[in-house]
Amino acid sequence: MKASTIERLAREHLLPVLPGFAVGRSLVYRRPLGHFLCAISFGTSSFAATRIFAEALVHPLYVPYEEIASTFGFRLGDDFWDLDEDPDATFAALAETARRDALPFFEELGDLDRFAELVPKWAADEPKKLKSLQSLDDPVVLEALGYTQLLRGRKEEGVRLLERAVESEREEGEYGNDDLIENVQKVLDTVDDLGLEAGQAVLEEWRAATIDALDLEE
Repeated sequence: MKASTIERLAREHLLPVLPGFAVGRSLVYRRPLGHFLCAISFGTSSFAATRIFAEALVHPLYVPYEEIASTFGFRLGDDFWDLDEDPDATFAALAETARRDALPFFEELGDLDRFAELVPKWAADEPKKLKSLQSLDDPVVLEALGYTQLLRGRKEEGVRLLERAVESEREEGEYGNDDLIENVQKVLDTVDDLGLEAGQAVLEEWRAATIDALDLEE
């Protein structure tokens, strides 16, 4: 299924039920952005060209961008959506699912304070709204929470979480994520050498770079 076709169907069916959202690069995302990308992302199946997957995700924009992470979120629908017979009917059903399930998920997320409150809840939900290891001890989750605490002005808690993220990732040895360790260590060193505000400035620079890389409209 061509990305252009998915984008057209998303514009026709999802935007009417998701007020304030925009479409771009296989994403339907909420505006204004703030510190978070709240989006429905689409992926294609390697088994059938007419199958797509849709996920409701929240991505902290101040986490350096390599690819859109679905650490926080969940898949819409039971599994996949088949566009073979009637793409418009399928997207109409997908839009209703997004309105029912994704919109409340996005609406409960307001600001940095609310994100810090919600992540433990998402970890406890059934089904969980954390991907990857589905745990608060996941280094990716610790990284996001650590940066969040720094932006909230909570230096000690932010540093504690980020140090845990580095320690946990290094325990993976050769399978560890070197980029995560490098990014977290850069923030830790900046905060240690230059102070909290300098660390916050790095995170805001990463936020701007992520928005630019994804070609999003604020």
